[in-house]
Amino acid sequence: MLYNAALVLEGGALRGQYSAGVVDTFLAHHIEFQSVIGVSAGALCGANFVSKQYGRVTSINTGYRHNSDYISIRHLLRKKSIIDLDYLFEDHGLQWSNFDERAYHRSATNFSIVATSLATGQAAVFTNPGGKDLQDALIASSSMPFMAEPRQTTQGLCLDGGVADSIPVDIAQKQGFDKIVVVRTRDINYRKKKTSSAVAKMYQHLYRQYPEFIQAGINRPEMYNHQVVTINKMHQRGELFCIAPQIPVTIKRLEGNVKKLDALYEQGQREAHRILPHLITYLEN
Repeated sequence: MLYNAALVLEGGALRGQYSAGVVDTFLAHHIEFQSVIGVSAGALCGANFVSKQYGRVTSINTGYRHNSDYISIRHLLRKKSIIDLDYLFEDHGLQWSNFDERAYHRSATNFSIVATSLATGQAAVFTNPGGKDLQDALIASSSMPFMAEPRQTTQGLCLDGGVADSIPVDIAQKQGFDKIVVVRTRDINYRKKKTSSAVAKMYQHLYRQYPEFIQAGINRPEMYNHQVVTINKMHQRGELFCIAPQIPVTIKRLEGNVKKLDALYEQGQREAHRILPHLITYLEN
């Protein structure tokens, strides 16, 4: 069933295992959305949801977590990024599941990727890109400050979409949707701590050519916490439907314990299945 609604997917690196479990549950129950909007890991998850590749995200995150061609400190020396995100779009043989771009383009869903422009410090939104533009936008959106090089896109150099717009409900509203489903990767009580002076100095040193990006990076906790409060209130008023982990997520961004990654995926599946009747009521009323 294709619903006239928007699905918004928060980022969080390997915490995206929760989102993968949720959207795979949607696929298993044939729940689709007119619009999918993803940030960082949420964008990678969203692309596979749009192409209907059930299980692809978690199979890569768990099966290749300790493959040094995918995630390795040595990439910092060669590619200046711990995660080689280009690896996700290459063909690695019979046991590897390639991204199905033909299925992605056949989908009736509009897909938007949110990154952060270094030049403006604001959200750069890429809607329905394809080919190299799709790859560049997804990689830019998923490239964490300090851990990855900025990616050149059709909107200039960009990094992690979460810097400018961590949970882009505003984009779904601008697209005109009254029904919005948000999938979080943190529990509803989580708040970010104020940016430390050390991290602020890192922003000022590494991105000194981009003052607006520096300000967005330093102000990210304030922006994020405001978004969370707004989303929680909107959920309580029935103005959107929020799916969030019922217990605090303790795995790290680059968690190495594959059992924990499996458990988080299963938690997403379990919790999504439990709220399905309420979700469908929300979408159909």
